[in-house]
Amino acid sequence: MIPVPERRSIGGVPETKFALALKRARETAGLSQKALAAKIELTGSYISQLESSARRAPRPKVITRICKALGISERRLQDLAALERSPAPIRKRLERADRERGKVKRSRDRLLSTTLFHMARGPRAVDPMAEMLDLPPEHRMLLGRLMGRARRVKTVEEAETQADDVLAEAGDQERELLARVLPGVLTGGKATPSAAPRRLVDVYADVRREGAPEDAIELDARIGSGDAFLVRISDDEAHPRVEAGDLLLVDPERTPRGGDTVLLHLDGRDRVRTWHKQGGRVRLDAIRPDVAPARMEAEAFDGLVVLLLVRALR
Repeated sequence: MIPVPERRSIGGVPETKFALALKRARETAGLSQKALAAKIELTGSYISQLESSARRAPRPKVITRICKALGISERRLQDLAALERSPAPIRKRLERADRERGKVKRSRDRLLSTTLFHMARGPRAVDPMAEMLDLPPEHRMLLGRLMGRARRVKTVEEAETQADDVLAEAGDQERELLARVLPGVLTGGKATPSAAPRRLVDVYADVRREGAPEDAIELDARIGSGDAFLVRISDDEAHPRVEAGDLLLVDPERTPRGGDTVLLHLDGRDRVRTWHKQGGRVRLDAIRPDVAPARMEAEAFDGLVVLLLVRALR
């Protein structure tokens, strides 16, 4: 099957034509039509005809030469050219599938943008556990930059309509990654992003919830079940991932899976651990390497899965 190239845009118009993609690549490289033509031993008028669709997309060998001259990967231009050379019925079917994929991606981007908007405007800065999820440093920094962009948007409606601007620094693969690592937020459901349901979540002094809640914080209602609650951490035992004063959102309805971060009351204190199943037993790894892991029978484990870290103001 002929691959459908990644959808991009020029001035808001979807870039699904070889001619537009070639023009954008040439302009990005800072070359005139004549300069590009000279590099590949063709004429400026030939490049002009390609960019105006007066000529059909060239053969793969010519595209390879063009891409080498522009210093870019040839995959996207080759895919676009192959699509244009396909018989009309096949091309229409592929273009229809591409439009459907485009709709899914636009929905994902609107939801991701509005989620970042709400996270950036919470009563405290909300960190979706970038460290706990073991995001590589470049993605942690990217998430911070995207939240900075989201803070500049004034309303959730703007966050939805300006998703391309909010997410401008993130490529498609990075957007997919961020959609996966914002636990419980991007559910893939049909809720309208602009509705962005919110709920008050109780804050307790420990995971056992002894005594009345000490506070309540408004969070996105899509994060976790209705039984989820926040626990204020009292020490730095899990530093640097979690510090004293931070809040952890935990959910009694969530069943732990290998590698999940969990919170449990152990040896008289709340402990942040990483959960691993080993046969009928559970190994609980500490955040700090100098602390030995704890082990127990699986049925004896009564901790809760951590969904979100709410970073305390410092």
